[in-house]
Amino acid sequence: MKCNLFVLSVMILGFVVNICAAQQQKTSDLLTYYLHARTRQIATDKASSGNLKLTYLPLERLDTKAQVIQSQLDELSWNDLLASLPEPLETFGISSIRLISRIESGSYATLFSEADWSFMGSTTRSAIDTMKTADIRARLEYHYGAPTQTLAEIGYPDSLRREDVVEFEYWFLANGTIPVTILDVNGPWDRGIVLAAEMKYRSKLDLIKKTIFEQLTKQPSRKQFVDYYYNIDQRTWYLTGFDGVRFFDQPVKRPDLKMGRPSPALISERNTDN
Repeated sequence: MKCNLFVLSVMILGFVVNICAAQQQKTSDLLTYYLHARTRQIATDKASSGNLKLTYLPLERLDTKAQVIQSQLDELSWNDLLASLPEPLETFGISSIRLISRIESGSYATLFSEADWSFMGSTTRSAIDTMKTADIRARLEYHYGAPTQTLAEIGYPDSLRREDVVEFEYWFLANGTIPVTILDVNGPWDRGIVLAAEMKYRSKLDLIKKTIFEQLTKQPSRKQFVDYYYNIDQRTWYLTGFDGVRFFDQPVKRPDLKMGRPSPALISERNTDN
């Protein structure tokens, strides 16, 4: 009996304390406390009944800077590997060079007139680029034959601009299909010569040039020739060529190009006069 009275006294005391405490709190605080307590109770009931199950979600990769750094390291490693490799082997080669003669030129006129040309001038210090153009012509005559076209076929350059004047042309077929041309645009008194090939072979111009001219320097044999030369600055025509011993230039009257190229007999007549 005494125990029950003691418990009852404690409960009454606690109730009084709670009332006093409640009187000191705001109504909103008591409402918040009630909502929290109710939420905890609902959660406890759910967990006790075994109905609370979590849904497993798939893993998601985090986008961190580690991926960027690894990508940069991979790129550096790849660049280092490429730098350590030897130069790639040349897969393009010149297996044949064939001159298109003056007689054949008509059959190849369309191919050479419609080609999209890439040009290479005398921009290096090679033997050919520093050699007199007349000397190059004499060596070409020996190794390949007469030019495909000269002024006799190209026509009078009297009314042309300097950059449009072509003294002679050699047409070649490299590997049987690649059009290549050699041009003298500044006359026999200049040095070097211009080489051109189709634009898609632009990166191969050095190789083509080396293939055509290599034997001209290794075997410096020359052949006699005579041709017309028009000096656009002087407005003067010349008979120019190589007589087997020396190169010559002789002013002449405006020739009749309808008569064709000058006769090789003029070389013999010149030697007889000398």
